[in-house]
Amino acid sequence: MQKYIIRRLLLVIPTLWLVISILFLVLNALPGDYVTIKLANLEASGATKIEAEIVGELEIERTLHRVVGGDTLESIALQYGVEPSVILDNNPNLDADSELRPGATIIAIDGQLLSIISREARLALPENTEDGIVLLQERNPVIAFGTFSGELFAPAGAILTLRESTTLRELAAVNRVSPEDYMNVNLEGTPANEDGTLTVDTPLLPGQKYISPTREITEASIKNQLGIDKPLGQQYIEYLWDTIRFQFRPSFQTNEPSMDIFLRTLPRSLHLNAYALVVAVIVALPVGVLSAIRQDQWLDYGLRGFAILALAAPAFWIATMMIFVVSPGGIFDGGLWSIPLTDESARSIFSSVEGFFALYTIPAVAGGIAAGAGLMRITRSELLEVLRQDYVRTAWSKGLRERAVIRRHALRNALVPVLSVFGLQLAALVGGNIILEVLFNIPGIGLMLLQRLYQADIPVVQTAVFFLALFVIIVNIVIDVSYALIDPRIRYS
Repeated sequence: MQKYIIRRLLLVIPTLWLVISILFLVLNALPGDYVTIKLANLEASGATKIEAEIVGELEIERTLHRVVGGDTLESIALQYGVEPSVILDNNPNLDADSELRPGATIIAIDGQLLSIISREARLALPENTEDGIVLLQERNPVIAFGTFSGELFAPAGAILTLRESTTLRELAAVNRVSPEDYMNVNLEGTPANEDGTLTVDTPLLPGQKYISPTREITEASIKNQLGIDKPLGQQYIEYLWDTIRFQFRPSFQTNEPSMDIFLRTLPRSLHLNAYALVVAVIVALPVGVLSAIRQDQWLDYGLRGFAILALAAPAFWIATMMIFVVSPGGIFDGGLWSIPLTDESARSIFSSVEGFFALYTIPAVAGGIAAGAGLMRITRSELLEVLRQDYVRTAWSKGLRERAVIRRHALRNALVPVLSVFGLQLAALVGGNIILEVLFNIPGIGLMLLQRLYQADIPVVQTAVFFLALFVIIVNIVIDVSYALIDPRIRYS
């Protein structure tokens, strides 16, 4: 056994080398102007060469929703994650039977969410919105913040202090550029640097003018930052060396470390897919065993029909039907529960157990049913094959109970092929279910990879695929070793 494990581990090195080499060549062969995309993203994130002003205070206005065709009170309430009564409370001129005319505006929130204010005022990075919320609370201790759909909001009419001062270093961080890019356009004689004493750490007060950079970041400097101004062979050698040291290049588009991006999305996918695998096992094993021991009976026909239907129905369709069942306005007027699509705490079981089950149950059940249906059919067919073996007939002839024959003699030997398929499904699911992640606003690995491929963000894609390949290899080794634990007839030399 030990020699076998050592040989398998040694095979990991050439396998990973082949994977990352193919990945490097394929991604570099893809069409895409990284420099143009980089510059476009910088401009989209606010890094434009215009004269701007440090904003210190903000007068809070109501959050309005513009009605479009098909909007109803229930659909708007579902969109904002609240009960319809909350929308009615904010709009005294409406009642439950009011007709919503396209183009009209209704008050969604009697104020503005702190998360929205933080992003628009660039108090923190978008993925660190919670830090911006904490800053707003600390800087406005006298304001009584309300709660809307589990999120804090500032009441309309309040004057909110955003910042007392800032620096070019802070502005560069939240705009995902380097401080030098700001210094390059705030030269001596410009509004923020009239006397030439400006540094990246000089305090900038509310009302003070400064220049925000754009194409002053030249294509040559962008290519140098991205490391794509070198020959392809040199890029490949540096990429291999960085991968060996686990020193992955930062994102082309955001300058954020690729490892941080991957580790931020990994828990979301693990939450969803671990839950889905539990559902798959709960569906597959009992149903497969029951179908096998009741072969060609009405129960077997019914369970096989269920498995075929589950295999034929896409997971996103099952999830959509389940949303219709549990959501308000579906089969039940009041709904069974509200899915917290915008609640950040619900995306982790460690921050909100109740929110976790409310958000992940439907996508996990939808994905688990699809995966479990395949496992169920394999479990049934393998168990039927084992039940025809001589040693099982001997167990029956000895007068053993059905439960003992199935559990002690048949099931373990039937699980070897089932375990192989389970390993493949485990590896596939951890890669992320893009459709379910999009449908339920879960920022997991699948959704991240789709977005980064669209942005031609090669370092992030390389990092994610490297670790997914490593995970697949490890899963296969663990599955192989587990064969000997399940079936004592299997031995490795």
